[in-house]
Amino acid sequence: MIFTRVFYYSLLAGIVAGIILTAVQRLQVVPIIFGAEAFESASIDVASAGDDGHDHAHWGPEDGFERTAFTALSNALTAIGFALVMLSAMLVTQIWSGERLLRFTWKRAVGWSLAGYAVFWLAPALGLPPEIPLQNAAELQDRQVWWVICVVCAIVGVGGLAFAPAPWRWIAPLIIVVPYLIGAPHPEGPMFLDQSPEAAKALEALAGQFVYATAIANAVFWVTLGSLVTWFCVRINQSVEDAERYASA
Repeated sequence: MIFTRVFYYSLLAGIVAGIILTAVQRLQVVPIIFGAEAFESASIDVASAGDDGHDHAHWGPEDGFERTAFTALSNALTAIGFALVMLSAMLVTQIWSGERLLRFTWKRAVGWSLAGYAVFWLAPALGLPPEIPLQNAAELQDRQVWWVICVVCAIVGVGGLAFAPAPWRWIAPLIIVVPYLIGAPHPEGPMFLDQSPEAAKALEALAGQFVYATAIANAVFWVTLGSLVTWFCVRINQSVEDAERYASA
């Protein structure tokens, strides 16, 4: 019964948070991407002047409703996964503490929201900031490996700061900084290749705006997800309490 509720509530929280994230992205993130893609389209038009006339483009969703719908689906699926992780973590920490969360508090909701934001967005972004189209980047596999290392270290570090006993709690910050000591993978050369000085300057400005926009969008997302998951955790605990009282009556 409890596993069914965990899945159901994670599904619901993920869908709501994913839709809200998509709406925020549509307002402030997508316009920046479109601005960068305008330079990309110009580069493609210039390059295509000397091609062989064959179409080598890969499929992608059309701009407008189709692209927004695919983005919303991707965001919702990702959010459902995060909700499952967060709700499971809440229930596990309750077992450790021996105390059930039976009342919603903003302190608890914001705490879990900040933890999720710090672990899954802020920590990786400090080493690998979000990138716009045309931005020079290291090999994808290298970035993925570093991202996983960073997130794992952040989970262990944040979890240690929050739940570990005093002697071990002070080791947690050392674990958090390990990925930065290793160093995030970055490419050699300029931020934007094969661009005029004017275009590169405009793209650099867009890249800075993109980092701030995604930071705000993800903050809204994690506050929404953390609040919903905290509330659903309370609902699960209340149902368990009611079932135990009914069984003992």
